[in-house]
Amino acid sequence: MSVEVQIDSGVATVTINRPERKNAITMAMRGEFQQVFESLQDNDDVRVIVLTGAGGDFAAGADVGEMGQGGVRGNSIKARTLHRMVRSVAHTNKPVIAAVEGVCIGVAFALALASDFIICAENARFQFAFRHIGLAMDGAAGWLLERHVGIMRAKEIAYSGRFVSGTEAVSLGFALESVPAGGVLARAQEMAATFANAPTIALSQIKRQFDAAPGQTLADALEFEFAVQALMTWTDDFREGTTAFKEKRKPAYTGA
Repeated sequence: MSVEVQIDSGVATVTINRPERKNAITMAMRGEFQQVFESLQDNDDVRVIVLTGAGGDFAAGADVGEMGQGGVRGNSIKARTLHRMVRSVAHTNKPVIAAVEGVCIGVAFALALASDFIICAENARFQFAFRHIGLAMDGAAGWLLERHVGIMRAKEIAYSGRFVSGTEAVSLGFALESVPAGGVLARAQEMAATFANAPTIALSQIKRQFDAAPGQTLADALEFEFAVQALMTWTDDFREGTTAFKEKRKPAYTGA
């Protein structure tokens, strides 16, 4: 498997594992990746996901050696499999933390942006290199980046095809934290552990609220909130959280 999974104490660590090619993502890996994320979505033992790459790099994007082959039909299939891969990250209702070391290019950059948080090395290198090979963006790259940095800065990054360091990524707002190289995965897993001990259903519904917000009016948001809050009051975690608050103790959430 080129996409590996380890599960420990509610945290699933998904590793893109093709270090000899800087984890460049092949067609076969796209299918693996989608299957992995969909299986984690349905696994009640998993409460948070950390996404990373092996060998000191996140991923160098799609494997260029597979590009431009197969004609219109073949390239359409490639695009659809890539889209399903991105959706599998963006649509999971569990928190996803991208732990980025080294290069994070093209669709890999889009996968990181589709996560809830990016923790990166200070010297990480993010890039949308599409212009360098004569392509438009894929993986909803522009849509994802523009949400974080605004349309003018997103265009500058895409039009120039330049590298953005981990330090700059934090200053621009698309990464949450940058840490010294070598410490990224540990920091991401530390953060993941706090989510693994949180009320799982509550976090999933909060995530739904944020995902829905860009297309909502204020009235829409309040109606969505009304339905969600009514549902949440029936959860075991809500009862545990309110009871623990009254008893002045730390809650023990079960994710139910």
